[in-house]
Amino acid sequence: MDNKVVLITGAGRGLGRAIAEAFHKAGWHIIATDMDEKLFFDVSVKERYTCVKLDITSEKETENCARIVDEKFGCLDVLVSNAGIVDYYPVSEAGSEKLRKIFDVNTFGLANLTKYFLPLMIKSHGRLIVISSESYNVPSPFQPYVVSKQALEKLYDSIKTELYTRGVKTVLIRPGAIETQILKSTVDFDYPSSDSFFQKEFERFGSSIPKYIGRVSTPGEVAKIVLKAGTSRHPRRVYHINHNPLITFLTLLPGKLREMLIRKSLE
Repeated sequence: MDNKVVLITGAGRGLGRAIAEAFHKAGWHIIATDMDEKLFFDVSVKERYTCVKLDITSEKETENCARIVDEKFGCLDVLVSNAGIVDYYPVSEAGSEKLRKIFDVNTFGLANLTKYFLPLMIKSHGRLIVISSESYNVPSPFQPYVVSKQALEKLYDSIKTELYTRGVKTVLIRPGAIETQILKSTVDFDYPSSDSFFQKEFERFGSSIPKYIGRVSTPGEVAKIVLKAGTSRHPRRVYHINHNPLITFLTLLPGKLREMLIRKSLE
């Protein structure tokens, strides 16, 4: 694996850091990217580590990162689209400007990555791994994060078919709760102001979140699966990791019944 190259977005901490460490231990050269370069203070001097500042919402920075990878390695074997953010608020009151912030990272970031790294992946017959969420298929009041992941999966569906025609394999990862900053944000967020139409419903929603968390995986546990997805000769199309039985149950229900149960929980 000494000549294999993997790029991970959001690799400064949490799951991204764990994925980078898993591939590094397996002998890969790591291109660790994150918006905050300071997060790489402990790994930037390590062998087989290249650390690059990258805001995936910026086409300019993404193009520059791809140029660096091309000049240093000339190819890219695995691209892990991991960077993501979470937030909670009434989606119907948000407006496009507020929603755009979470979509730019969780959805359109993938579009920037494929645009600029595709030539390198085609050259190496590489692999694209996209981190989604177990809750992508559940109706999601007050959860722009889930809405952005639903949009991500539709975008991914189109991308995977196009990449297949050029010999680039794609893998989707749908993990449950992971012990990261995103999970901490799940139980610690701001409630809408008193002039919101949905203040009472949002409070009920907020109090119900813990039961939707279920078992929590460590970043290392999930990183092992991502490594497998990146190195297996015949990887699965989708990897499901530690799904909450309640969310799994909801996804199996007919849509009308599922929506009725969710509405009842907010009454």
